[in-house]
Amino acid sequence: MATFTILFYISALALACVANQSGVNPGIKARVTQRGLDFATEIALGFVDKAVEDLSLPSFSGDSPVKYNVQNLNIDSFSVGNTRFTTAAPNVITPTIDNGAVAASADFSASKTFKVFGFSFTLSESGRLIASASDLDLSQRIGLGMDANGKPTFSVGDCDSHIGNLDVRVEGTKLDSVFNFIIGLFKETLKNELQKRICPAVKGALLKQASTVTQKFKLTFPFVSGTKVDLGLVCNPEATGNEFIVSLKGKCFPSSMPNLAFPFVAPSMPAISSTSKMACISVGPYVLNTLLYSMWNLGQLEKTFNVDKIGSVGDLSALLPPLAVIGNNPVQIVVRATGAPSVQLTTAGIGIDVSFEAVINAVLPDGTLQHAITASADVAVLAEARIDNGKIAGTIQTLDVTVTDAGIFPAELFNQLIQAFLPQAILPAVNGITEAGFEIPSLYDFRFSSASVAHKQNALEVCSDFAPH
Repeated sequence: MATFTILFYISALALACVANQSGVNPGIKARVTQRGLDFATEIALGFVDKAVEDLSLPSFSGDSPVKYNVQNLNIDSFSVGNTRFTTAAPNVITPTIDNGAVAASADFSASKTFKVFGFSFTLSESGRLIASASDLDLSQRIGLGMDANGKPTFSVGDCDSHIGNLDVRVEGTKLDSVFNFIIGLFKETLKNELQKRICPAVKGALLKQASTVTQKFKLTFPFVSGTKVDLGLVCNPEATGNEFIVSLKGKCFPSSMPNLAFPFVAPSMPAISSTSKMACISVGPYVLNTLLYSMWNLGQLEKTFNVDKIGSVGDLSALLPPLAVIGNNPVQIVVRATGAPSVQLTTAGIGIDVSFEAVINAVLPDGTLQHAITASADVAVLAEARIDNGKIAGTIQTLDVTVTDAGIFPAELFNQLIQAFLPQAILPAVNGITEAGFEIPSLYDFRFSSASVAHKQNALEVCSDFAPH
Protein backbone atom coordinates (compact mmCIF):
# COMPACT_ATOMS: atom_id res chain seq x y z
CA MET A 1 0.00 0.00 0.00
CA ALA A 2 2.05 2.91 -1.30
CA THR A 3 -0.28 5.46 0.26
CA PHE A 4 0.23 3.95 3.69
CA THR A 5 3.99 4.06 3.18
CA ILE A 6 3.78 7.78 2.40
CA LEU A 7 1.50 8.37 5.38
CA PHE A 8 3.79 6.45 7.68
CA TYR A 9 6.86 8.34 6.48
CA ILE A 10 5.08 11.66 6.93
CA SER A 11 3.84 10.69 10.38
CA ALA A 12 7.13 9.18 11.50
CA LEU A 13 9.18 12.08 10.20
CA ALA A 14 6.74 14.70 11.44
CA LEU A 15 7.23 14.40 15.17
CA ALA A 16 9.26 16.17 17.79
CA CYS A 17 11.60 14.94 20.45
CA VAL A 18 12.01 16.15 23.99
CA ALA A 19 14.78 18.74 24.15
CA ASN A 20 18.23 17.26 24.87
CA GLN A 21 16.66 13.86 25.62
CA SER A 22 19.44 12.08 23.75
CA GLY A 23 22.20 14.61 24.45
CA VAL A 24 22.76 14.95 20.69
CA ASN A 25 21.73 17.97 18.66
CA PRO A 26 19.85 17.29 15.42
CA GLY A 27 21.08 18.33 12.00
CA ILE A 28 17.58 18.73 10.57
CA LYS A 29 14.29 19.83 12.08
CA ALA A 30 10.84 20.03 10.50
CA ARG A 31 7.45 21.31 11.52
CA VAL A 32 4.25 19.94 9.94
CA THR A 33 1.26 22.19 10.56
CA GLN A 34 -2.46 21.43 10.61
CA ARG A 35 -2.59 22.21 6.88
CA GLY A 36 0.15 19.67 6.35
CA LEU A 37 -1.81 17.13 8.39
CA ASP A 38 -4.88 17.81 6.28
CA PHE A 39 -2.78 17.18 3.17
CA ALA A 40 -1.48 13.92 4.69
CA THR A 41 -5.08 12.93 5.35
CA GLU A 42 -5.91 13.32 1.68
CA ILE A 43 -2.96 11.10 0.80
CA ALA A 44 -4.16 8.53 3.31
CA LEU A 45 -7.64 8.16 1.80
CA GLY A 46 -6.52 5.45 -0.59
CA PHE A 47 -4.87 3.59 2.26
CA VAL A 48 -7.98 3.77 4.44
CA ASP A 49 -10.07 2.30 1.63
CA LYS A 50 -7.63 -0.53 1.07
CA ALA A 51 -7.13 -1.20 4.78
CA VAL A 52 -10.81 -2.00 5.21
CA GLU A 53 -11.81 -3.42 1.84
CA ASP A 54 -11.49 -7.17 1.27
CA LEU A 55 -11.21 -7.91 4.98
CA SER A 56 -12.59 -11.22 6.21
CA LEU A 57 -14.31 -10.87 9.56
CA PRO A 58 -15.00 -13.58 12.14
CA SER A 59 -18.22 -15.58 11.97
CA PHE A 60 -20.92 -15.07 14.57
CA SER A 61 -24.23 -16.68 15.54
CA GLY A 62 -27.14 -16.21 17.93
CA ASP A 63 -30.63 -17.41 18.82
CA SER A 64 -32.59 -14.23 19.52
CA PRO A 65 -35.01 -13.26 18.12
CA VAL A 66 -34.25 -15.97 15.54
CA LYS A 67 -31.63 -18.63 15.40
CA TYR A 68 -28.97 -17.50 12.93
CA ASN A 69 -25.42 -18.17 11.80
CA VAL A 70 -23.34 -15.71 9.76
CA GLN A 71 -20.13 -16.94 8.08
CA ASN A 72 -17.58 -15.71 5.54
CA LEU A 73 -18.30 -12.08 6.37
CA ASN A 74 -16.34 -9.80 4.02
CA ILE A 75 -16.03 -6.04 3.63
CA ASP A 76 -16.79 -5.50 -0.06
CA SER A 77 -16.38 -1.74 -0.28
CA PHE A 78 -15.48 1.18 1.94
CA SER A 79 -15.58 4.90 1.32
CA VAL A 80 -14.56 7.72 3.60
CA GLY A 81 -16.53 10.85 4.21
CA ASN A 82 -14.74 13.56 6.16
CA THR A 83 -11.27 12.77 7.49
CA ARG A 84 -8.88 14.55 9.81
CA PHE A 85 -5.80 14.08 11.96
CA THR A 86 -5.46 15.12 15.57
CA THR A 87 -2.49 14.77 17.90
CA ALA A 88 -2.05 14.12 21.59
CA ALA A 89 1.09 14.42 23.69
CA PRO A 90 3.51 12.84 23.96
CA ASN A 91 3.53 10.79 20.75
CA VAL A 92 0.01 9.92 19.56
CA ILE A 93 -1.76 10.70 16.31
CA THR A 94 -5.41 9.85 15.68
CA PRO A 95 -6.77 9.62 12.14
CA THR A 96 -10.57 9.99 12.23
CA ILE A 97 -13.24 9.20 9.63
CA ASP A 98 -16.70 10.76 9.81
CA ASN A 99 -19.74 9.81 7.71
CA GLY A 100 -18.06 6.89 6.00
CA ALA A 101 -19.90 4.08 4.26
CA VAL A 102 -19.26 0.35 4.20
CA ALA A 103 -20.81 -2.57 2.32
CA ALA A 104 -20.47 -6.18 3.49
CA SER A 105 -21.69 -9.60 2.44
CA ALA A 106 -21.79 -13.01 4.12
CA ASP A 107 -23.22 -16.51 3.94
CA PHE A 108 -26.06 -16.96 6.40
CA SER A 109 -28.50 -19.52 7.65
CA ALA A 110 -31.49 -18.74 9.82
CA SER A 111 -34.51 -20.52 11.27
CA LYS A 112 -37.63 -19.46 13.12
CA THR A 113 -40.21 -21.62 14.82
CA PHE A 114 -43.79 -20.39 14.73
CA LYS A 115 -46.78 -21.63 16.76
CA VAL A 116 -50.25 -21.28 15.24
CA PHE A 117 -53.40 -22.72 16.87
CA GLY A 118 -51.37 -25.15 18.90
CA PHE A 119 -49.30 -26.28 15.97
CA SER A 120 -45.62 -25.38 15.52
CA PHE A 121 -43.62 -25.28 12.36
CA THR A 122 -40.09 -24.08 11.55
CA LEU A 123 -38.91 -22.02 8.62
CA SER A 124 -35.25 -22.48 7.83
CA GLU A 125 -33.21 -21.24 4.89
CA SER A 126 -29.73 -20.22 3.85
CA GLY A 127 -28.50 -17.69 1.37
CA ARG A 128 -26.42 -14.57 0.95
CA LEU A 129 -26.65 -11.68 3.38
CA ILE A 130 -26.06 -8.20 1.90
CA ALA A 131 -25.48 -5.28 4.30
CA SER A 132 -24.72 -1.62 3.70
CA ALA A 133 -23.91 0.82 6.48
CA SER A 134 -23.86 4.60 6.36
CA ASP A 135 -22.82 7.23 8.88
CA LEU A 136 -19.77 5.20 9.84
CA ASP A 137 -17.41 6.94 12.27
CA LEU A 138 -13.97 5.50 13.01
CA SER A 139 -11.00 6.75 15.01
CA GLN A 140 -7.74 4.87 15.57
CA ARG A 141 -5.01 5.98 17.96
CA ILE A 142 -1.48 5.43 16.63
CA GLY A 143 1.63 5.68 18.77
CA LEU A 144 5.03 6.53 17.27
CA GLY A 145 8.44 6.03 18.83
CA MET A 146 11.97 5.03 17.91
CA ASP A 147 14.33 2.13 18.43
CA ALA A 148 17.97 2.24 19.54
CA ASN A 149 19.13 3.06 16.00
CA GLY A 150 16.77 5.99 15.53
CA LYS A 151 14.35 4.01 13.38
CA PRO A 152 10.67 4.96 13.81
CA THR A 153 8.45 2.42 15.55
CA PHE A 154 4.71 2.08 15.23
CA SER A 155 1.99 0.82 17.57
CA VAL A 156 -1.81 0.88 17.49
CA GLY A 157 -3.89 1.84 20.48
CA ASP A 158 -7.58 2.30 21.17
CA CYS A 159 -10.03 2.21 18.29
CA ASP A 160 -13.63 3.38 18.24
CA SER A 161 -16.20 2.71 15.52
CA HIS A 162 -19.88 3.50 15.24
CA ILE A 163 -22.43 2.69 12.53
CA GLY A 164 -25.37 5.07 12.39
CA ASN A 165 -27.62 3.14 10.01
CA LEU A 166 -27.56 -0.38 8.57
CA ASP A 167 -29.65 -1.76 5.70
CA VAL A 168 -29.79 -5.57 5.42
CA ARG A 169 -31.34 -7.85 2.85
CA VAL A 170 -31.03 -11.46 1.77
CA GLU A 171 -30.55 -12.99 -1.64
CA GLY A 172 -30.68 -16.53 -2.99
CA THR A 173 -33.45 -17.98 -0.79
CA LYS A 174 -36.77 -19.37 -1.90
CA LEU A 175 -38.56 -16.99 0.47
CA ASP A 176 -36.54 -13.78 0.21
CA SER A 177 -39.41 -11.56 1.34
CA VAL A 178 -40.11 -13.70 4.41
CA PHE A 179 -36.48 -13.88 5.42
CA ASN A 180 -35.98 -10.18 4.79
CA PHE A 181 -38.69 -9.71 7.39
CA ILE A 182 -36.98 -12.15 9.73
CA ILE A 183 -33.57 -10.51 9.21
CA GLY A 184 -35.14 -7.16 10.08
CA LEU A 185 -35.96 -8.56 13.51
CA PHE A 186 -32.29 -8.76 14.46
CA LYS A 187 -30.85 -5.94 12.34
CA GLU A 188 -29.54 -4.16 15.44
CA THR A 189 -27.76 -7.34 16.47
CA LEU A 190 -26.13 -7.56 13.05
CA LYS A 191 -25.13 -3.90 13.21
CA ASN A 192 -23.51 -4.37 16.63
CA GLU A 193 -21.67 -7.48 15.44
CA LEU A 194 -20.38 -5.71 12.34
CA GLN A 195 -19.51 -2.57 14.29
CA LYS A 196 -17.39 -4.34 16.89
CA ARG A 197 -15.50 -6.29 14.22
CA ILE A 198 -14.37 -3.29 12.18
CA CYS A 199 -11.80 -2.02 14.72
CA PRO A 200 -9.98 -5.35 15.23
CA ALA A 201 -9.85 -5.75 11.45
CA VAL A 202 -8.43 -2.26 10.96
CA LYS A 203 -5.91 -2.82 13.76
CA GLY A 204 -4.78 -6.07 12.18
CA ALA A 205 -4.34 -4.43 8.79
CA LEU A 206 -2.42 -1.54 10.35
CA LEU A 207 -0.08 -3.81 12.28
CA LYS A 208 0.59 -5.97 9.24
CA GLN A 209 1.35 -3.02 7.00
CA ALA A 210 3.34 -1.22 9.68
CA SER A 211 5.52 -4.29 10.09
CA THR A 212 6.19 -4.31 6.35
CA VAL A 213 6.94 -0.59 6.25
CA THR A 214 9.24 -0.56 9.28
CA GLN A 215 11.22 -3.50 7.91
CA LYS A 216 11.78 -1.62 4.65
CA PHE A 217 12.26 1.78 6.27
CA LYS A 218 15.75 3.08 5.53
CA LEU A 219 17.68 5.29 7.90
CA THR A 220 20.22 6.31 5.27
CA PHE A 221 19.54 7.60 1.78
CA PRO A 222 21.88 8.21 -1.18
CA PHE A 223 22.76 11.88 -1.34
CA VAL A 224 25.23 13.59 -3.67
CA SER A 225 28.74 12.84 -4.92
CA GLY A 226 29.03 9.33 -3.49
CA THR A 227 27.66 10.24 -0.07
CA LYS A 228 24.68 9.18 2.02
CA VAL A 229 22.68 11.04 4.64
CA ASP A 230 21.51 9.54 7.94
CA LEU A 231 17.90 10.54 8.64
CA GLY A 232 17.47 8.55 11.83
CA LEU A 233 15.55 10.18 14.68
CA VAL A 234 17.68 11.86 17.32
CA CYS A 235 15.27 11.09 20.18
CA ASN A 236 11.80 9.82 20.96
CA PRO A 237 9.03 11.63 19.09
CA GLU A 238 6.49 13.88 20.73
CA ALA A 239 3.35 15.47 19.32
CA THR A 240 2.62 19.08 20.18
CA GLY A 241 -0.87 20.47 19.72
CA ASN A 242 -2.09 19.84 16.20
CA GLU A 243 1.42 20.12 14.80
CA PHE A 244 4.41 17.79 14.54
CA ILE A 245 8.08 18.60 14.82
CA VAL A 246 10.82 16.16 13.86
CA SER A 247 14.47 16.14 14.86
CA LEU A 248 16.74 14.06 12.61
CA LYS A 249 20.46 13.31 12.67
CA GLY A 250 21.19 14.77 9.25
CA LYS A 251 24.75 13.41 9.12
CA CYS A 252 26.30 12.98 5.68
CA PHE A 253 29.07 10.44 5.19
CA PRO A 254 30.95 8.77 2.30
CA SER A 255 29.25 5.61 1.09
CA SER A 256 32.67 3.93 0.97
CA MET A 257 33.66 5.16 4.46
CA PRO A 258 30.58 4.73 6.70
CA ASN A 259 32.68 4.92 9.88
CA LEU A 260 34.43 8.19 9.02
CA ALA A 261 34.97 10.24 12.19
CA PHE A 262 34.14 13.94 12.10
CA PRO A 263 36.17 16.51 14.08
CA PHE A 264 33.04 18.49 15.03
CA VAL A 265 29.55 17.94 16.43
CA ALA A 266 26.17 19.34 15.52
CA PRO A 267 25.54 22.76 17.12
CA SER A 268 22.20 23.62 18.70
CA MET A 269 19.56 24.83 16.26
CA PRO A 270 16.95 27.55 16.79
CA ALA A 271 13.24 26.80 17.15
CA ILE A 272 11.37 26.40 13.88
CA SER A 273 9.19 29.32 12.91
CA SER A 274 5.42 29.14 13.11
CA THR A 275 4.01 29.19 9.61
CA SER A 276 0.80 29.16 7.61
CA LYS A 277 2.45 26.77 5.15
CA MET A 278 2.05 23.00 5.30
CA ALA A 279 5.57 22.47 6.62
CA CYS A 280 8.89 24.10 7.50
CA ILE A 281 12.21 22.26 7.14
CA SER A 282 15.22 23.64 8.98
CA VAL A 283 18.71 22.49 7.91
CA GLY A 284 21.60 23.10 10.28
CA PRO A 285 25.27 23.66 9.41
CA TYR A 286 26.04 20.09 10.53
CA VAL A 287 24.46 18.70 7.36
CA LEU A 288 26.53 20.93 5.07
CA ASN A 289 29.76 20.55 7.04
CA THR A 290 29.55 16.74 7.12
CA LEU A 291 28.79 16.75 3.39
CA LEU A 292 31.80 18.91 2.50
CA TYR A 293 34.07 17.03 4.92
CA SER A 294 33.01 13.78 3.24
CA MET A 295 33.62 15.18 -0.24
CA TRP A 296 37.06 16.41 0.84
CA ASN A 297 37.97 12.98 2.22
CA LEU A 298 36.83 11.42 -1.05
CA GLY A 299 39.19 13.72 -2.95
CA GLN A 300 36.31 15.44 -4.71
CA LEU A 301 37.45 18.96 -3.87
CA GLU A 302 40.27 18.78 -6.38
CA LYS A 303 40.13 19.77 -10.02
CA THR A 304 42.72 19.46 -12.78
CA PHE A 305 42.79 21.89 -15.69
CA ASN A 306 44.84 21.28 -18.82
CA VAL A 307 45.83 24.30 -20.89
CA ASP A 308 47.36 23.79 -24.30
CA LYS A 309 49.42 26.92 -24.09
CA ILE A 310 49.64 29.95 -21.85
CA GLY A 311 51.43 32.01 -24.48
CA SER A 312 54.94 33.22 -24.94
CA VAL A 313 56.63 33.64 -21.60
CA GLY A 314 60.12 34.15 -22.97
CA ASP A 315 60.15 37.84 -22.14
CA LEU A 316 59.02 37.15 -18.56
CA SER A 317 61.27 34.20 -17.85
CA ALA A 318 64.27 36.41 -17.20
CA LEU A 319 62.30 38.30 -14.55
CA LEU A 320 60.36 35.30 -13.26
CA PRO A 321 62.70 32.29 -13.58
CA PRO A 322 60.05 29.66 -12.57
CA LEU A 323 58.13 30.50 -15.75
CA ALA A 324 61.12 29.44 -17.85
CA VAL A 325 60.19 25.76 -17.43
CA ILE A 326 56.82 26.42 -19.09
CA GLY A 327 58.10 27.90 -22.31
CA ASN A 328 55.70 26.91 -25.08
CA ASN A 329 54.71 23.65 -23.38
CA PRO A 330 51.17 22.76 -22.37
CA VAL A 331 50.35 23.48 -18.76
CA GLN A 332 48.58 21.46 -16.09
CA ILE A 333 46.96 23.35 -13.22
CA VAL A 334 45.77 21.36 -10.19
CA VAL A 335 43.50 23.22 -7.76
CA ARG A 336 42.72 21.42 -4.49
CA ALA A 337 41.29 22.25 -1.10
CA THR A 338 43.97 21.86 1.52
CA GLY A 339 41.34 21.28 4.21
CA ALA A 340 37.63 20.65 4.44
CA PRO A 341 35.53 23.78 3.87
CA SER A 342 33.74 25.25 6.87
CA VAL A 343 30.12 26.41 6.63
CA GLN A 344 28.44 28.96 8.87
CA LEU A 345 24.72 29.69 8.73
CA THR A 346 23.81 33.18 9.95
CA THR A 347 21.04 35.72 9.53
CA ALA A 348 23.20 37.34 6.84
CA GLY A 349 23.38 34.19 4.70
CA ILE A 350 25.49 31.10 4.07
CA GLY A 351 29.20 31.59 4.79
CA ILE A 352 31.85 29.21 3.42
CA ASP A 353 35.57 29.39 4.24
CA VAL A 354 38.09 27.19 2.45
CA SER A 355 41.81 27.17 1.74
CA PHE A 356 43.07 26.16 -1.70
CA GLU A 357 46.39 25.59 -3.34
CA ALA A 358 47.08 25.76 -7.06
CA VAL A 359 49.97 23.75 -8.47
CA ILE A 360 51.14 24.76 -11.96
CA ASN A 361 53.22 22.22 -13.90
CA ALA A 362 54.66 22.29 -17.37
CA VAL A 363 53.84 19.21 -19.48
CA LEU A 364 57.10 18.28 -21.23
CA PRO A 365 57.19 16.63 -24.68
CA ASP A 366 57.76 13.20 -23.12
CA GLY A 367 54.59 13.63 -21.00
CA THR A 368 56.34 14.17 -17.70
CA LEU A 369 55.43 17.06 -15.43
CA GLN A 370 57.87 19.72 -14.27
CA HIS A 371 56.81 21.92 -11.40
CA ALA A 372 56.69 25.65 -12.02
CA ILE A 373 54.67 27.42 -9.33
CA THR A 374 52.62 26.57 -6.25
CA ALA A 375 50.30 29.24 -4.85
CA SER A 376 47.99 29.10 -1.84
CA ALA A 377 44.90 31.18 -1.13
CA ASP A 378 42.09 31.53 1.40
CA VAL A 379 38.58 31.96 0.00
CA ALA A 380 35.58 33.32 1.93
CA VAL A 381 32.08 33.35 0.42
CA LEU A 382 28.83 34.80 1.74
CA ALA A 383 25.73 33.81 -0.23
CA GLU A 384 21.99 34.37 0.07
CA ALA A 385 19.62 31.53 -0.90
CA ARG A 386 16.10 31.76 -2.30
CA ILE A 387 13.56 29.64 -4.18
CA ASP A 388 12.32 30.81 -7.58
CA ASN A 389 9.97 28.86 -9.87
CA GLY A 390 10.68 25.51 -8.26
CA LYS A 391 14.45 26.05 -8.23
CA ILE A 392 16.80 26.82 -5.37
CA ALA A 393 19.04 29.68 -6.36
CA GLY A 394 21.56 31.95 -4.69
CA THR A 395 23.40 35.22 -5.01
CA ILE A 396 27.01 35.60 -3.90
CA GLN A 397 27.02 38.71 -1.74
CA THR A 398 30.75 38.76 -1.07
CA LEU A 399 33.68 36.75 -2.42
CA ASP A 400 37.08 37.34 -0.84
CA VAL A 401 40.24 35.67 -2.14
CA THR A 402 43.51 36.22 -0.31
CA VAL A 403 46.74 34.73 -1.69
CA THR A 404 48.81 33.57 1.27
CA ASP A 405 51.77 32.06 -0.61
CA ALA A 406 52.92 32.52 -4.20
CA GLY A 407 56.35 30.94 -4.03
CA ILE A 408 59.05 33.43 -4.93
CA PHE A 409 56.43 35.92 -6.12
CA PRO A 410 55.07 38.62 -3.84
CA ALA A 411 51.61 37.56 -2.64
CA GLU A 412 50.51 41.18 -2.41
CA LEU A 413 50.92 41.59 -6.16
CA PHE A 414 48.56 38.71 -6.82
CA ASN A 415 46.07 40.03 -4.27
CA GLN A 416 45.96 43.38 -6.03
CA LEU A 417 45.28 41.68 -9.36
CA ILE A 418 42.55 39.50 -7.82
CA GLN A 419 40.81 42.43 -6.19
CA ALA A 420 40.81 44.23 -9.53
CA PHE A 421 39.15 41.30 -11.34
CA LEU A 422 36.74 40.08 -8.60
CA PRO A 423 33.93 42.65 -8.87
CA GLN A 424 34.14 43.07 -12.63
CA ALA A 425 34.64 39.54 -13.92
CA ILE A 426 34.84 36.72 -11.35
CA LEU A 427 31.84 37.56 -9.12
CA PRO A 428 29.40 38.16 -12.04
CA ALA A 429 30.52 34.89 -13.64
CA VAL A 430 29.90 32.91 -10.45
CA ASN A 431 26.51 34.56 -9.87
CA GLY A 432 25.56 33.75 -13.45
CA ILE A 433 25.69 30.08 -12.42
CA THR A 434 24.17 30.24 -8.93
CA GLU A 435 21.33 32.62 -9.87
CA ALA A 436 20.18 30.29 -12.64
CA GLY A 437 19.18 27.89 -9.86
CA PHE A 438 18.98 24.13 -9.48
CA GLU A 439 15.82 22.02 -9.71
CA ILE A 440 14.41 20.94 -6.35
CA PRO A 441 13.85 17.17 -6.42
CA SER A 442 10.33 15.85 -5.79
CA LEU A 443 9.57 13.98 -2.57
CA TYR A 444 7.49 10.81 -2.99
CA ASP A 445 5.98 12.32 -6.18
CA PHE A 446 5.17 15.62 -4.47
CA ARG A 447 6.80 18.96 -5.16
CA PHE A 448 7.41 22.11 -3.17
CA SER A 449 4.87 24.86 -3.81
CA SER A 450 4.98 28.55 -2.76
CA ALA A 451 8.22 27.94 -0.88
CA SER A 452 10.17 30.62 0.98
CA VAL A 453 13.64 30.70 2.53
CA ALA A 454 14.76 32.30 5.79
CA HIS A 455 18.33 32.65 7.03
CA LYS A 456 18.79 32.10 10.77
CA GLN A 457 21.66 31.66 13.15
CA ASN A 458 22.69 28.00 12.69
CA ALA A 459 19.78 27.22 10.36
CA LEU A 460 18.57 27.58 6.79
CA GLU A 461 14.79 27.31 6.92
CA VAL A 462 12.48 26.47 4.02
CA CYS A 463 8.71 26.76 4.54
CA SER A 464 6.48 25.38 1.81
CA ASP A 465 3.20 23.90 0.71
CA PHE A 466 3.18 20.65 -1.27
CA ALA A 467 1.36 19.62 -4.43
CA PRO A 468 1.26 16.47 -6.60
CA HIS A 469 4.25 16.37 -8.96
